[in-house]
Amino acid sequence: MKDESRLPIRCTAIDPNLENGGRDDWRADIARAYPELFDPPRGLPECGEGWRHLIEQACSEIRAALKENATNVLKVTLIKQRYGVLNIFWEGALSGCTRTAVERAIECAYVESAQTCESCGFEGRLYTCAGWLITACTGHGKGKPAPWKRKAAAVRVVHGMIGGERQILSCRQYDRECDCFADVPPDGLEISVEELLSQSERHHGGLSH
Repeated sequence: MKDESRLPIRCTAIDPNLENGGRDDWRADIARAYPELFDPPRGLPECGEGWRHLIEQACSEIRAALKENATNVLKVTLIKQRYGVLNIFWEGALSGCTRTAVERAIECAYVESAQTCESCGFEGRLYTCAGWLITACTGHGKGKPAPWKRKAAAVRVVHGMIGGERQILSCRQYDRECDCFADVPPDGLEISVEELLSQSERHHGGLSH
């Protein structure tokens, strides 16, 4: 007999608006709460309300980091779902320490979104449906689970050019239970270095453009 206690909890949306893509006013609420980061309509979130708390947490941490140096300037240019995860783009001029703090805040939102339903905020995973990737809970999931290795799904890779060659600059893995990051060697994951570079190129969204 199947052990029901070990099955994923099926989600039911508390707010019917979440079933219809969420309410538009929450996006404006975020811009009003963080006027120094937004210049509406530019930069307003283009994703489901299930990620609202991730965006708000990132904005809170970014604002705190900007206060460390009066010369820091940052504007959010785009927040959207790409390849099933939350991407936050920005432009501006930051000190080295502030940039590190900003990238860490964006990295947290990016990686946690890969395990959070975009519709309702419940714990989720990546699904593929009609050629599209979405992160959803068992209730909102459509299509079929994407064939990503579990270890690779919680990894964010930053790459750059060194000596004319594209190389991995950092490889960090998020532990949802401990809510922390740890540097991991690329060759210690269940995914090749070539696949990591490709994944990084497709999902890259934490650095300024």
